[in-house]
Amino acid sequence: MGATVAFQASERGASVIGIDRYDPPHSLGSTHAETRISRLAVGEGSHYLPFVERSHEIWRELEARTGAQLLHLCGGYIFTEQEPVPGQRWEDFVTETAAIAAAAPSGPIPFEVLDPTTVRADHPWIKIPDHNKAGLEPTAGLVMAERCVEVQLRLAEANGAVIRRNEEVISIDPDEDGVTITTTAGHLRADRVVVATGPWFSDLAHPSHAEQVVVTRQVVYWFEADDLDAFSTERIPYIMWIGARDEDYFAVFPTPPGGTPAVKVLGEQFLETTDPSTVDRHVSRAEIEAFHRDFVAPKVDGISDRCVKASVCLYTNTADDHFLIDTDPRSDRILAMSPCSGHGFKHSAALGETVVQVLFDGVSERSLEPFRSRV
Repeated sequence: MGATVAFQASERGASVIGIDRYDPPHSLGSTHAETRISRLAVGEGSHYLPFVERSHEIWRELEARTGAQLLHLCGGYIFTEQEPVPGQRWEDFVTETAAIAAAAPSGPIPFEVLDPTTVRADHPWIKIPDHNKAGLEPTAGLVMAERCVEVQLRLAEANGAVIRRNEEVISIDPDEDGVTITTTAGHLRADRVVVATGPWFSDLAHPSHAEQVVVTRQVVYWFEADDLDAFSTERIPYIMWIGARDEDYFAVFPTPPGGTPAVKVLGEQFLETTDPSTVDRHVSRAEIEAFHRDFVAPKVDGISDRCVKASVCLYTNTADDHFLIDTDPRSDRILAMSPCSGHGFKHSAALGETVVQVLFDGVSERSLEPFRSRV
């Protein structure tokens, strides 16, 4: 989010300074592990559609401008239980997504509800059971996460932005004339500040905003495949597999050109919270073996138990899983930006553009109102 705001502000001719405690793109927060799912039919709510649609346009504009490949439209599956599970985090996500796709303001988004027999006929390696149902969006795909960050920061710097790496922000203090930013390197003055710090959000956000988010440790795995070509973005959609319980979630990512030569898979957990400064970043052999045994082997054929690598990722979640984007209660010169809860990256390019429109013009093409503080 910081990279896209820095880029979009620099495009408007602003004097921009971006500050990161590490050297982005890095693997210590939430924006790594190569790929992120992107889907136009966003079952989390129709208010997200304008952001993901515009983000796809921006990715394509950046591809044309730089030659970098950022978006792979491989299509995407969503699997859920045939019968909704009351109280489950995702509930009847296929039906919800289908309804949002059909009612999209810019025209229906292709989305087909399928039975398991059809899925198995098209992809015999997927062990979808008869008590599941599937939704397929052909216009969905994968965004190259680190590459998107790198491209936007590079363009921002070409526009004159200053990106200060390996520098930690200690405090952000507004007054009548501006904002003072204190860092490990000294003090800065700014007219406007955007706080887009991912899992470190609570360190700098106002307490009323900080208390609305929690951080959880997630693990991403790459396992060797018997036939890697069969798992390429040219051959298969991604899979979001939603079980009867929140902890049953499982995702399979096709392998993009130039990506790690293995199949990326992951689960999600929301029971144990953590802190980015103390999180265990080591993935044990026991974790790897358990994940393959409990998630991969029962659901997908052709993925071996040979783990190429595993990485820890951090989710920053609100209680309702929606974004938190709002002005700081101390001053409207500071905008707190936590588009989070594990589904933020697909919207990031348009969110950056929208935030910059608000900062410059006071209004934007897309509404940020649904993301205001709930406290």
